Amino acid sequence: MGQIQPADAKARRRALWVVAIAALSGLCAVLALEYYQDDIQAWLERNFDYLVRNPFVVFPAVLVFVSPLFAAGIYLFLLGNRTVRAQRFPPPHYAVSRDTPVLEGSQGIRRGRIIQILSVFILLAAGAIPFIFLSIFRAFGNAA
Repeated sequence: MGQIQPADAKARRRALWVVAIAALSGLCAVLALEYYQDDIQAWLERNFDYLVRNPFVVFPAVLVFVSPLFAAGIYLFLLGNRTVRAQRFPPPHYAVSRDTPVLEGSQGIRRGRIIQILSVFILLAAGAIPFIFLSIFRAFGNAA
């Protein structure tokens, strides 16, 4: 068996905090949307004609909602680049939250390329969502 990179307790605590904060933020967003669902629906019904006439108003709002996907995609792309350059996964001096087998050489490069491909798919999906909403609102505008 190859080399094992030992877990970093600080990285584990940081990862737990990030997961906890993300989960709490998501829960708050879901609860807020549920609580204000009637108000949001009423606002959308009142302003639907305006949004259909001006679909570019919807575009930045949707960008805000997909910004975490953009952040994840960029992070993964940078991690993949770092992995490919170092020809090692995890990259050198990269803190891991649990004991991780080190992949070097062609295996490390392959892992880096897989991470890069995954990041490109995430970025493409995040980039497509605002345009899908834009085209939906344009279609409503053309139908009206």
